Amino acid sequence: MRRDRTSRLASHRQLYTNETYQQARDLLNPGQAPIPAAGGVEQRNFEADLFYQVLDSYTEFSAYPFGIRCVRPQPDTIELVVENEQRARRLLTWLLPSYEPGGEIHGMPGLRIRQRTRKGVELHITGRRTSAWLTGPDPKIWKRTETESLEHAADLGWKALWRGPERWSVEELSFEQQWNTGEWTRQFRSGAWSASGLLRRIGLFHTLTAADAVTGYKGLGINGYDGSGPVRWCLDIIHRSGVRYQKQELVSAVTDPEFGLPVARAGHLDAIYPPETMENWIRLDDEARTGLIELRFTTCNYEQLQVNSCDPKYQAIAEAVERRVSTATQRRHNSH
Repeated sequence: MRRDRTSRLASHRQLYTNETYQQARDLLNPGQAPIPAAGGVEQRNFEADLFYQVLDSYTEFSAYPFGIRCVRPQPDTIELVVENEQRARRLLTWLLPSYEPGGEIHGMPGLRIRQRTRKGVELHITGRRTSAWLTGPDPKIWKRTETESLEHAADLGWKALWRGPERWSVEELSFEQQWNTGEWTRQFRSGAWSASGLLRRIGLFHTLTAADAVTGYKGLGINGYDGSGPVRWCLDIIHRSGVRYQKQELVSAVTDPEFGLPVARAGHLDAIYPPETMENWIRLDDEARTGLIELRFTTCNYEQLQVNSCDPKYQAIAEAVERRVSTATQRRHNSH
């Protein structure tokens, strides 16, 4: 039995990060929270954007939630250990910024590769105190993916921005000013702690659930809050028929006073979908009402995928519609 405090902390941290025991123990520091928050506003905002991209780029089933085998959070950086080559290629391609003539930026504006090492690649937002590592697959995979992304951008007539100077391009600055300075962005930034915090605890959706898949997206606001309300993270925890939901275990972990986030059960449940669909939904928010985490436990019958809320085709259409509406609303807010 591991009885000393450091061992207990390391063992408990494993539940949240899915690190090995020794990895978790090595990153514990006296006087620091066992899962430290992102150090500084810029790092926190960067991780919130990264979490959104991790969710948005996830399109295939995988053994680990969102294709991330484990995370290794530190105050000034975070490491995402990516599950396999397929997921690595999809994620990095999704993140690298390119400019499409006409004004559209694909990927994360300002993102650059700071280092390419035998460990993996370190990403950051140029000009800001930010850092994230993508590791897991062979380093050759990251290099090959970057080369293919360059070729793909050239074939489309796009400008690959991440290979430019270590400063924001004119195209990125213009895009940022047009779309990422309005009310919607301010709302997102005020709730960035929730996205960063979930990214730093993403292992929970593997260690504490028996789900076959976990998917998610950034949803629209809901009734019951002042103004546009908190940023809302919708996480679908999908089980095969007959598998028990582990709702209380997951909620207890997310709300744990030492390892979790400063959230509690929300005091309302706005019926934006049919009540029977929302029976196993749990909403958690903070006291200031800046972040909302929506845990949605669902069951899919894989033998009879009829038209219901778990049908992948139905779900993909519904989420695509909400994303399109969400993006349009964001741009309307930011245009004012």
